[in-house]
Amino acid sequence: MTINASSIEEDITSPNHPLYLHQNYHPGLILISKKLTGSDNYSSWRRSIMIALNAKNKLKIVTGEITEPAAKSNIKSHWDRTNDMIISWILNTISDQIGNSLSFINSASALWKELQEHYSQLDGHRIYQLANTIETRKLHG
Repeated sequence: MTINASSIEEDITSPNHPLYLHQNYHPGLILISKKLTGSDNYSSWRRSIMIALNAKNKLKIVTGEITEPAAKSNIKSHWDRTNDMIISWILNTISDQIGNSLSFINSASALWKELQEHYSQLDGHRIYQLANTIETRKLHG
């Protein structure tokens, strides 16, 4: 279920509101020390960044459960700031090689989807390795 950010009744200055930005939040904040380097560490990176974003009450924005308000909404500027902050946090946890190709994406949700589509895919070699590991464990189990 998606919720438009404008329909959330809470006070935007409340720490419980998903668009709330604490005074200590800044674009250079490093949420996790782990850097996404490719498909090989995507799953563990994804889990770590999801925990960090959820702890800051921003995960639902990234996953698209809370959507962007209309352009004329009273909270559109808050949305834009929060969205940009989340993008910077995510980009801070991605290797430069990967991050340089993502700087054109304007939505935290779109960035999240792009990373998932590109890095969650297992290639044929990795599938073979996993199947081989499973089979070996069955034989020696």
